[in-house]
Amino acid sequence: MSIGIIGAMPEEIDILKADMTDLVVDKTASREYFSGKLYGIETTLVFSRWGKVASAMAASTLIAKYPVDSIIFVGVAGAIDDQLNIGDVVIAEELYQHDLDARPLFKQFEIPLTGLSMLKADKALSASAENSAKLFCHNEIRKIIPPLVLKEFDIIAPVCHRGIIASGDAFIATNAQKQQIEQAMPKVLAVEMEGAAVAQVCVEHNIPFTVVRTISDKADHSAHIDFPRFISQVARHYSRSIIQSMYLSFLRRSEKKIRG
Repeated sequence: MSIGIIGAMPEEIDILKADMTDLVVDKTASREYFSGKLYGIETTLVFSRWGKVASAMAASTLIAKYPVDSIIFVGVAGAIDDQLNIGDVVIAEELYQHDLDARPLFKQFEIPLTGLSMLKADKALSASAENSAKLFCHNEIRKIIPPLVLKEFDIIAPVCHRGIIASGDAFIATNAQKQQIEQAMPKVLAVEMEGAAVAQVCVEHNIPFTVVRTISDKADHSAHIDFPRFISQVARHYSRSIIQSMYLSFLRRSEKKIRG
């Protein structure tokens, strides 16, 4: 088993890199790829940078140059669904590009020449991510993140959700932008700038993937937060804990297969 992890924020990669052994660093296309063992599993980490093209480049290189057989994308997102709160987790079931519109040649959101609008995440990987996120939100969060930090960001009882994530090359910061996305796709939960691009690369290469997003804000910016502090004090710990729990479940599953 060899896993690729792509992070939307450098802090999320750095905290995982610190836990790696047998670390090898390779520079390709202006990015650093960190390979070694993470929690006992062969892993390559990369910071994608922001936006669809940047993240697609990172995913393409990861698949082409390193022997990864699945990809996990971690990062933050803005809430579209009003039921989501800061500190909740969204695991993608499907992703789409909210700014892709090649009408009248193709339907809105359809990726030209693929027949696809929605890109489905791997069910097994996403189920593992969901179980790990629930464990963190229900049992582990207060052991890892100080109560004062949780209070600062009004994180009381975080919830894990699974559903549709929208991606696009625009930072969604107004209520009008949020409503436009919501009206076009009423079931969408969250919005970010990379996930669907990584999903398309994985689908075209037949690589299983999942996307895990921590809600950092309301996409209309109705709740203002110190974003850099949220990443360093909250989001990176979510990513590390969820990945660590997923890896432990992978190892247990492998041991059961060996015992047969």
